[in-house]
This record gives sequence, C-alpha cells and structure tokens, in this order.
Amino acid sequence: MVVSTHDSDDMLGIEVQPIESMEEDAEMVEVSAVEPEPVQPEPALPADPFDPWVHPVEAFIRMARDEPDALCINTYESGESVRYSYRDVWKHAYSIAQALKALPGWNDDGHDAVGTFCEGEAHWVFFSLAVWMLGKKTLNFGLNWPSAVRKAICARHSVKYILHHYTKPGRTEGVTLVDGGTFPMLSEVPAPSLELCEPLDDFVVYICTSGTTGIPKSYKFSHIGAMAGRAVNGILHCSIGLCQLPSFIVTMSFVLVALNLKGSVWMPTPTAQTIEKVESIIKILDDGVAYVYLTPSFLKALVGMAQSTRSNIKWEKTLRLGLGSEIVPISTIKSAKICFPNAEIQSGYGSSEIGLVDGASYFQLPAESLTVPEKLVYKLAKPGVRCLLFDEEGNIVDQNVSKSGVLVNAVDPDHPVRNHPDFVNADPNDRLASFGFLSDGSPRVCTMDWVEMVSENEFTVVGRFDQKIKVNGVYVDLNHLEALVVQHLSHTIADCAFVQTSEKKIVMLYVLQARPTTRTEPSDIIRMTQDLLALVNVSKVPIHNCFQLDEIPMIKNGKRDLKKIKWIAENNDLHQGSVVYPRLAPSEAPLFRIAAAISSLGSQLLGIPSLDGRNYSISGAGFDSLSVGRLALAIKEEYDVEISPMMLLSNGLTPLDVAQLVIDLQGNHPLMPPTVDLDQEAARLDDASVTAEGLPPLVFPESPRGIVLTGATGFLGSFLLYELAAKFPAARIYCLVRAASDQAAIDRIFETARKLILNPQQTHYLVNNVRPRLVGVCGDLSLDQWGLTNKRWKKIGKETDMVVHCGAEVHWLDDYEALKGPNVLGTATALRLATTHHLKPLHFISAVGAIPMARGARTPLEERVYSNWNVSGGYAQTKWVSEQLINKARSRGVPATIIRPSLIASDSVYGVCHSDDYIWQYIKGCIRIGIAPSNATPVIITMNPVDHVAKVVAAIAASEVALPKFVFHISDPERSVVTETKLFEIVNAYGWPVMFETRERFKALLYRPSLPNGSSMLTLMHLILSMSFLVDNTNTRSIYSALGSQAGRIAGRGLLYLTHIGYLPPPLNAPSPLRPEEHPRPNIFRPDTHN
Repeated sequence: MVVSTHDSDDMLGIEVQPIESMEEDAEMVEVSAVEPEPVQPEPALPADPFDPWVHPVEAFIRMARDEPDALCINTYESGESVRYSYRDVWKHAYSIAQALKALPGWNDDGHDAVGTFCEGEAHWVFFSLAVWMLGKKTLNFGLNWPSAVRKAICARHSVKYILHHYTKPGRTEGVTLVDGGTFPMLSEVPAPSLELCEPLDDFVVYICTSGTTGIPKSYKFSHIGAMAGRAVNGILHCSIGLCQLPSFIVTMSFVLVALNLKGSVWMPTPTAQTIEKVESIIKILDDGVAYVYLTPSFLKALVGMAQSTRSNIKWEKTLRLGLGSEIVPISTIKSAKICFPNAEIQSGYGSSEIGLVDGASYFQLPAESLTVPEKLVYKLAKPGVRCLLFDEEGNIVDQNVSKSGVLVNAVDPDHPVRNHPDFVNADPNDRLASFGFLSDGSPRVCTMDWVEMVSENEFTVVGRFDQKIKVNGVYVDLNHLEALVVQHLSHTIADCAFVQTSEKKIVMLYVLQARPTTRTEPSDIIRMTQDLLALVNVSKVPIHNCFQLDEIPMIKNGKRDLKKIKWIAENNDLHQGSVVYPRLAPSEAPLFRIAAAISSLGSQLLGIPSLDGRNYSISGAGFDSLSVGRLALAIKEEYDVEISPMMLLSNGLTPLDVAQLVIDLQGNHPLMPPTVDLDQEAARLDDASVTAEGLPPLVFPESPRGIVLTGATGFLGSFLLYELAAKFPAARIYCLVRAASDQAAIDRIFETARKLILNPQQTHYLVNNVRPRLVGVCGDLSLDQWGLTNKRWKKIGKETDMVVHCGAEVHWLDDYEALKGPNVLGTATALRLATTHHLKPLHFISAVGAIPMARGARTPLEERVYSNWNVSGGYAQTKWVSEQLINKARSRGVPATIIRPSLIASDSVYGVCHSDDYIWQYIKGCIRIGIAPSNATPVIITMNPVDHVAKVVAAIAASEVALPKFVFHISDPERSVVTETKLFEIVNAYGWPVMFETRERFKALLYRPSLPNGSSMLTLMHLILSMSFLVDNTNTRSIYSALGSQAGRIAGRGLLYLTHIGYLPPPLNAPSPLRPEEHPRPNIFRPDTHN
C-alpha cells in the first residue's frame, strides 16, 4: 500500500508517534531517555464502513467466542498449509499468557514491553496476543540487528524478556531469552472473555525502524493507527498475506486490520532466501489469498519466476494488491494488471518522518480500470498539510516557475509537532535535513524525493534526490535508467542497478535472464545500454564499468539493499576477482542461517563484498592474525561464543564449519526438551508433611546403626556399597533391590559386585565383612513406600540413621513420564523415610545433567540448586525435579545433601566400566564408521573413575559440615577433563583408525540413508555436546581433597576393558607409542602402579 523511498519503515495508511531515536557510531550506541507525550493518531482515509474499530484483543475474543471455527491463521512455515481457527489461537494465546505471568519478575514495575524475535510465524501472533491480553506492549526486534542495537533498544524500553521460537537471538545482556514454543499447552482453557485479561493498553506495540541508516527509531504505536488500513482494504473476512517480517510496521498493521475485519493472516515460509520466499508466496497466491502487499522488486521476481513455468499465470482470487516501499514503476503496474486481473492496485507514499505531520498520500487503480496511467499520481490525504518544493540548495521553488523539486511537507506554525524532539533538535544550518522549520516557523519534513507537482496536493515521484546525478550540466535520474533498461532489454537483462561511486563513476550491476537471447559479455551489455539510451533520447551517460550479479541484493522486507549495492559498486574490482568459493546453500536451518551471517561478517572485515554468502576458506580468503581476531570478537559479541582466532585460522574452517561450532557451543536449547512443566510438577509432588517439625533435633550419626542404600546393584552402587561399609564398619546396610525375596536381593547384589569389583582385597572384604552386615530389602522405587509393608517401613525407619539414595532408572532416550516413577516418586519416598521415626540425613546422588543447559559456559558452574528447568532428556529432568523436592524439604528442616557426579567412567585400576553409558556407545559408533567429529572442536568431556566417586560420596556422608554446604560436584578440572580431540587421539593410539572431521561434515555423513543407526549417533553426539562445561567443586574439595586419576588414563583403561569383554572390536592397528605417564596400558587382571 505504501511506497517509502526513505531508509525507514513503511506505512499503510498508518500514523505513528516517534518516541526517541537511537544514534550509534562504530564504537558505541547512545540511548535517549526522553519520551515525549504521544499524540493519539487519527485515521487518514475516508470513513470506515464497518463496525466500530476495537482493540485487537477485543476483536479477537469476539471472534473466538462468536465464530470459533473461523480461520485466523494460515501458515506455510513448515512448507505446507497449517490452519488455526480462532478457537485454536485462543488456546495457544491463553496458555502462553499464563506461562508468561509465571516468569520471575513479570509483575515488576517499570517494564511494559516484551520483545519478540520472530520470523513470520504463527507463534509471533500467539506471543503478541498473549502479551496484549496481559496489558503490555510488544516490541518486534529486527532479525539482523547487532547485539549493541538490541541492548540499546532493550535499555530504552526496559525490556526484560525476549520471546522467540524458531530463531534464537544472539546474546542480549541483561535480558532473559524465553523460547515460548516450549510453554506447555493447557489441556483445559476457559471460554474466551475480556474478563480474563488485564486492562488493555491502546498502545499495543513499539515500532522500530529498520536501522539500515544506523539510527533506529522507536515509536509507541496505537492500534487505532491501523484503522485507515481497514477502510482501504474494504473486504470483510479478508485473508491478508504477511510477506514482510514482524519488525516492520506494515506487518503489524495487517494483523490489526485482519482482526477487525474478522479475517485471517496468511504467512509464507519464513526464509532469508529470495527464491524460497518467492515460491512460498506463489503458493499462497495459488491458494487464494485476497490481499497481499509487495515491494516492486519482489513483485518483479515473483512474476518472473511464476511465468517461467506458467506463462499465462493469473491470480484471479486476489482482490487487493498493495505496492510500496520503493519507487513503483509504471511497468510494474502493467505487469500487475495482467497477473492480478481482479485486483484493485493500491500504493501509498509515506515514511516514518512524514507520519509526524500526517503527510501520507495515496494512489488507487480500480480493478475495472482497463488502462494504466502514464504516471502514478499520489494525492495528499489530510487537509492542513502543504506540499512544497526545495531546490538542490534547500531553497523554496516557486511552483509558478517550476513544478519539479524535492518534496517537502509542512504544517502550520502552531502545530503541536513543533515540540517533538526531532524538530527541537534539528540542525538549522542543514537546509535539506529531514526535520526543520520554514522561515515563518512552520514545521517541515524534507523527503529527499524528487517529484513533479500535478496540483497543489497531487504529485508524481520522479526518484530519489541522491539518485539524480549531473552529467554534462544535465540531471539524470538513475532510477529512470534502471526502469528503461529492464523495460526495453528484458530479453537479456532480468534486473539491474546503476550506482554512482565516490569517484563519480557510473557502475551498472545486472542480472541476466535465465536464457538470454543475445551475447552477454560485459562489453555487449554496455553497448546495448548505450544504444538504448540514445534511442530514447536520454542524455549520454558514461557507464564506466559493469558486471554481472547472481541477484540484486535485498533486505528482509523485500526492498533493495542499497548499502550493499553501493558497496559492491565501490569495490567492483575485488568483487570480480573473488567469486571462486561456492555459495552457501539456501536454507532456513539454524546452521545455514548462522553460516550466512558469519560469511557476511568476514566479507565486511576483509572489505571483499563478493565473499558475502559464500562458503570460503577463512585461512585462504585473506585473513591475518589481526582480522581473524576481529572476526572472533564479532562472533563472541553476536553469539556469546568464544572461538579462538588460532582455531579459526589454522584448521581450514569455512563459515559453515564455524556455524556448527557456534551451535555446538551455544547449546541452550535442549535436544529433548521437557514434556511437562517441571516447576509445576515439583510444586505438585512436594509433600509438606515431610518436615523436621515434631521430630527430635538431628543428632549427626558419626557411627550410624544402619544405612539405607538404594541402587546397590548399579555400576556406582556396587562401589558405593564397599566404600560405605569401609567408612562405617559398625553399620548394617539395608539395600533396596528389585528381587523375588530378601535373600534373592542379597544374591543379586553380590553377583553384580563380583563382575565389577576385581580387586581381590575388596572382594574379600565384601564377602567376609560386608555380607554379614547386609540386609536385603525386596522392593521397588516406583511403588508407594517402595512396596514395603507398614511394619517393615516403620522398622527400617527406626533402625537406620542415614539414607544414601543412589537408585534410579537410567535410560538416555526415555522421556520424563517414562522415568518419573522410580526416579522422582522414589526420591519423594526417600524423603519420607528420612523423616520417619527420627531425622536421618539423606544423601541424594544426582547428576550434573540436572543443571540447566549450560554448554559453552565460560566459568565453572556453581554448587547450588538451579531454578531454571531448561534441562535436556527425561533422565536429567527427573533429577532436576528430585533436587527441587529435596530443596523444599530442606527448607522445612530435613537434613540433606545433593551430590552431582560428572560422567562416571571406568574404575581407576582395572578399567571396569558400564558399556551402556553413552560415552562408550558414542566411541563405539565412531570406531565403527571410522570418523569422529574431532577436527577443530572445543568440546570437552569430563570423566571420573567410579571408585573415586564412591570414595567422595562416602566422605560427604561421614561429614557433619557437609550438611550446611548442601550441594557437591564431583569433578576435578585439573584431572577429570579431556577434550574430544584428545579422546579420539587416544582411540587412534590404541589401534582403532578414526579420521577427524568437522562436526558439520560428520552430521552430514550420519544423515546418509546408507548408514544404519545414524539418528542414534546424532543423539549421542548431542548428549556429549550438552555436557561440555566445567563445574565448580569448592564444597567437595573442602570435604575430600584427594584427586582422581587423569581422564585420559581412565579412557584408555576403559577401552582395554571393553575390548577384553568383546564390546569393542579388536584394534586393527598396533598401538602407537604414547607418553606412559599419561596413558599407560594396564593389565586388566593385575593392579599396576600408575594410579
């Protein structure tokens, strides 16, 4: 609907109220704290023939109540049409609103705006409605904004949360990033009603300009500002295509219009790739969308692609076609009339600046009109606004003498806009500045567009003033030249752009037709163009250079990327000499999106525009130690990921490889996210009767009479049984085991121990010292009271003084519900036992996986309970909920500790390990395919010997000072950590040939159909990635200071043991020499001295 030739946001009969602007330079972003009083907007177009305009939430609820099955959203984000009725959208929006209210600090004073970082996707509409229902405003972030801009915008409007789903924003300091797509959908929602909403705010959104000029502005926008768009649209139950990103005012306004038309919004596939976006919009046109708004550049691409397969294409169901955001050539109108025979063609002229003085103008061509005018005549919509002309120096042109000049809109001297900061702070010496005053004090806006006046309030747009160049004393409009070339040379040239460089040279950039009919050498293109200009009597323009592009660059909203076009023209010599690297494949997958951004960063740092969008070699493209350091800093700033400059420069990495590293290191999105609200789950399962109240004070059991141990038949449990028995030689140990009888439980414990504990002295101690003190308890963790009778339960509660809860069902691929019984309910029962008869310390064996996703954390994670439940995998989620139950019980006086070991690997002497652990499954899979993702990987793996972990747990259980410290991590940064690269170097050294690849290429291999179990290997790889962080162990070291064995040594011994038992295939090569102090080769059956 609106053509804006400014570098700012578009308008659709929309009026906005600027609040402040943000000025930035290369070093910093400066944020204004002044917010002028907003002026209530008024509709600019003729009277609205529909029902009274209402708040979008009111319009939405009215439809969800009265016409719940009517279509609200039709999205193609998955590639196919997915439809949501008003009832469906109500369920989503209401559920999200309830989840938002539960966020920490949601009701704090001073934050009325919630950010969204979304493509054109259904979740953006869900988020917007949910936020509006809660009485707050949305602020739609541009996906291409750097972190400095995001930070400044958030500071300006006190944004605490940014909602996202498919696309996650980069690091934004001081702001919580919330994946709203993980919010649970409530099974029961109340009927739609305004009574369920907070008081509604008429100002529903902060609109921000694109920021392409480096000066983003933000505007508090009232829903009333979109009212005029409904009158222009004029179709009840209209389907409206959203072809631009949510950060643009046009897109937001269309949503408001659709709700007040009882209509629907249609969303094409969100993609940054022009071809994919064109194909998706063709699909929604084919499916019958009634209204669509496009830029002329985009319409040209769309019609060209559609006609390449269907030469007589006509979209007869489309009733309105809006064109704008750029100069609209007559040739585009003619093309639109052919392809949209039943559509009224609309265009508007305006910008954010013009909106301050209500200076919007409009053009409409009815569907029944059989002719297309020679020129588009825009008519000023509002009385009280004057159209003036400036010459090149900023002097007023006498329209009795000349009808052409730079368009200026002015209002009366006493208009309240004169007090707006943009006018107050205007430079009086800049006569062509956007804002200023006439000599009589009238506020005026200079558009910098060259126009010809038709009447006092009608004009045609000739072109951008800075696109008019003086050749031999005559002004020539470069936009006009482009239109001539595309119109008359369409048999050869699909699109073109003319640019005047800083050296005053004219450069022509062109895109060839798929099958040009004539020769296409640059010299031929220049000759054809010069001949054309002579034929149409255009002043001779010297074209100094020309070269071919694959496509004319465009920004997210479909407009040409004028900055990039100018940059290419200025550096055309570099551009022509550097197009040797392959293009990045067009895809919206996060990997390719990040790769494209990194490719662009690198091309800008090197000053080689042709590298943008290509998968070049970083070491071969011209980076040196200084520029690669700047690239590493830029990546850290945008993605909060540290990749060393040396790694970037010395491993033959490409932008695609680096993008995979970024994804590996970010890792804040769980591979297997929670299927339930874990926080609500913990609150629901918490038993307030589990308390110290009413029981005698705790007497710490330095020499306990009895210890309850769960999980004694597990890998850690077998070693823990031995260490607890040795630490407390007088204690009887009650072991809960799933078995047919108590005796069968004891037999099962010793059958497992004989397989795992190979030290003869320890085996002798277990048989002769521990067995007489062992009490078998036949039970099941998932049952109430573990399946024990009341009598047995009370007896154990009376006779024992300590509970060590190590038992759990371990399966890395099961979800929360599958593991909840033994792992969560079992812990709740252990807490009840700890408060039965008398208080007993409960020592809970958790896992570092219960810590919310922290991959790539720069500092070791603290020993504390974490409230965030962004935890991956059902097993870790059960541990998180169990920790919450223990923490709640501890607040009621129940003595407890939480002990989190890192990955428990083999024992430190014999290499005995559990082959079901994911680390060994991962290594076995890499050995089988002969490749590991260990090239240029920063991933670390923490491995602890099982016997060391058991010693630490026993020491914590025996220490009274451990109780106030509460949380303990078993992991030694000095010895437990091995890099993924070093791990597979050890694998190679022990005789298994494994080649190193980047993770991106490794994943591509796993996706091949010929590789069985590729999906399970991907899951194992992500588990490894999710555990790539360090943990603090200050509390643990204060109790047990001895260190475990080196992680590399543990890995080597585990490999030998697994080979001995036949889990791993025999090595193909002879072992290569390694330093014996790091990786000795022990005899599995004989202790050695390297411990």
